[in-house]
Amino acid sequence: MFFASMKKTNLMLKSSALLLAVLYVFYASKALASPWVGTVDKQLHYDLQTLQEWGYLDATVITYPVPWRGVADLILQLDLSDMADTPKQAAQRLSHYLYLQKQQKRRTFLELQASSDQNRFTSFDGPEDVKASGKISNEFYWGRVSAQLSVNYHEGGNKNLDNSFLAYQFGDWNLRAGAIDQWWGPGQSSSLILSNNARPIPTLAFSRSSAVASKSPWLSWLGPWYLTSQIGRLEDNREVPDTNLLLNRFTFSPIKRLEIGASWAVMWGGQGNPSGFDTLIDVITFQEVCLGRESCTKDELSKAGNHLAGYDIKYSFDIFERPVSIYAQRIGEDSKSGIRITDNANLFGVSTYFGSTKVYLETSDTNISCSGDNDTSVNCFYENGTYTSGYRYYDRVIGSTFDSDAKQITLGSNWRFERGAIAEIILRVAELNADGTRPSPVLTGGNIEDVIQLSGFYQRPFGAWLLKVGGSIESRDLVEGQDERNQVDGVIYFNATYAFD
Repeated sequence: MFFASMKKTNLMLKSSALLLAVLYVFYASKALASPWVGTVDKQLHYDLQTLQEWGYLDATVITYPVPWRGVADLILQLDLSDMADTPKQAAQRLSHYLYLQKQQKRRTFLELQASSDQNRFTSFDGPEDVKASGKISNEFYWGRVSAQLSVNYHEGGNKNLDNSFLAYQFGDWNLRAGAIDQWWGPGQSSSLILSNNARPIPTLAFSRSSAVASKSPWLSWLGPWYLTSQIGRLEDNREVPDTNLLLNRFTFSPIKRLEIGASWAVMWGGQGNPSGFDTLIDVITFQEVCLGRESCTKDELSKAGNHLAGYDIKYSFDIFERPVSIYAQRIGEDSKSGIRITDNANLFGVSTYFGSTKVYLETSDTNISCSGDNDTSVNCFYENGTYTSGYRYYDRVIGSTFDSDAKQITLGSNWRFERGAIAEIILRVAELNADGTRPSPVLTGGNIEDVIQLSGFYQRPFGAWLLKVGGSIESRDLVEGQDERNQVDGVIYFNATYAFD
């Protein structure tokens, strides 16, 4: 059985973390760097997006994190003299980080966070969903080996190694073991299939080590492209413990400033379910199987595994000498026959720049009908009859910030100032679980909720410190049975990161 070995996945990933510590002892004085952009400061990923949207960077950047390889060369070749201020600031920040890497100094970071309450709705660069945390990270490489060791301490004595990894590069490819934040798609406020709403999932990943065009004449027609395939395991404290998760993502840019992505995720195996090689073949070939009984009629057969798949697209163009980006994502699960997906959720957005400020408007809807267009029932997206904990990891959905049965619209803005200061303001309006049945974990009071939330932060470097202060306030109209009430909640938080020389 091939996946008798999958039972050892968690042990293997823990062994990788131990190996990280051993490597650190031996090589801490050597050259140190992350192979991906923004694994410590996610605002660097926004800088990549800025350069791509303004047409200065020919790379695909709608999958986070983006590899440095190839992208770094393009950044260093940029002529900043003719750039507008906004992309010039982005290029300068990225160039500064590349300069630090060339110094070949050990990069160690201490991050501390304190919050008045747990954060409910996450964002790409928002606070963790805990009230107090501390993290120490060290990133390094030795030859073809690169790694990051992050030790996280949370309130209540909880510890984990989230955002630690060990990676080996060979040719144009990268093999990685670990758990790092990821974000698949062009959405600014959320992703329907994979975001950092949940804790990062421990995976073994095989990925391309570049997101720029290939030199191969057989692949050059794709333009810049990126591919990753990953296999991991979810937590054991769920209805079906130790469920396996297969993640796949491909993006390419056949025309400059046009990006197209395809994603596929599938949950399979787990305690009480077949997990062998034959089962894996059934999963990836979309076979119909008989579950929970010795024999099934044709109507009782179901697809092996719980599949989510779809595509996204983003195109940027100029209006009045400023870029405008339009983007969309469509992710579905379940199918009546073959690979025809029936339950589809959608995300749409548009963004542009006003001076040094990026503004976006985005909406998504996971309150979709089940099993076809003529079915009016809901409560199916991110849910499954076999995997009753849903498409979630530690009770937070792996996809949308707003979980299942949610409609939302978000207006966001990101300001860039001189000397590296950044501010962000986000206004969200959401309708959660309108039918009042089977509420998702995102609801914390009542079965139906209409919420208006205003959140934001201000971040600025001070010497070796990067300081951030932020918060949110939300007005919640809650319905539970016949009871209705309004509730106003607020959160403030402070985050400080220190970079050691």
